Amino acid sequence: MQPSRRAFLTGRRPPESPWQVFCRRLARLLPDAYVEAPAEDRAPLAWVAPTEAAQVRQLRDWCAELGVQMAPAGVCQGLADMVEGPLARTAGVWSQREPGLPAVCIDVRRHLTHLVSEADGRLWRAGPGCTISQLPEEIADDLLAQCRGGDMQTLAAWFARGGRSRYLRAVDVMLADGTLERFGPFGVDGQRPLRSTVVQRLIPALFDLSREPQVQMWCDAQNWPLRYRLDAMRADDAHVPDLARLLAGSGGTLVWIEQVVFDLARDEADDASQQSGIDPQAAELERKIKVLFDPRKILPHLPE
Repeated sequence: MQPSRRAFLTGRRPPESPWQVFCRRLARLLPDAYVEAPAEDRAPLAWVAPTEAAQVRQLRDWCAELGVQMAPAGVCQGLADMVEGPLARTAGVWSQREPGLPAVCIDVRRHLTHLVSEADGRLWRAGPGCTISQLPEEIADDLLAQCRGGDMQTLAAWFARGGRSRYLRAVDVMLADGTLERFGPFGVDGQRPLRSTVVQRLIPALFDLSREPQVQMWCDAQNWPLRYRLDAMRADDAHVPDLARLLAGSGGTLVWIEQVVFDLARDEADDASQQSGIDPQAAELERKIKVLFDPRKILPHLPE
């Protein structure tokens, strides 16, 4: 007897699948969420536009509990910045998902767009949905001089694709396990100590990877072959380790960006090295870095 018929005869509902539980909770949290119709050839997908960071944190908790991936819209490989509901469909979402796992695609452009000025206009805190065009002219010009795309791309997209700026001071992030942290330069010139034990364990592991002979050779070369900027962990007379720079260009695959902090007084020259084509030897190192940040695969992975 089929489960649906048995439930009808006995008066009991069949148990919900994890995805059904997720969608039921999602409908209460974000009534405007769009859930795609089921399809045989791909895992379920929902599209949401949270109004505040707390809602994204709640979604992450449910993703971890129910086996759902978080896909940041507008930053994944192949996704356009302008995400307008369910009509925005590209192969980028699918190329970075774990096969068989349902996903929730999070659009930051509509609501997570705050921009706050502090210290008499020296410091600027901006949400991931804020566009480059909304930033002060001096910061916007610097970003546009070093990135692909126009001034209407979100800061989430800008950071995922490269994130280079002499004014970048820090990024406030949520790690895949829900830890909240501020990443930026640390050491003698660090802004403040790392707050979480999770990150305190992460840092030594990254330093260990950065000391591998092959990584040292890449650091000394003009081109950097990884998509994750492990060269940002260098510590010498010319470099201060900078976790924000390590995450820049990571395609939304290592952390969720909650806020970007710019400092007009910082004005530090960015490293001149450029990312090159991926070295075959770099693939295994990228996988190690991904596992350090996201062992449960809550976030998408880099495309092959």
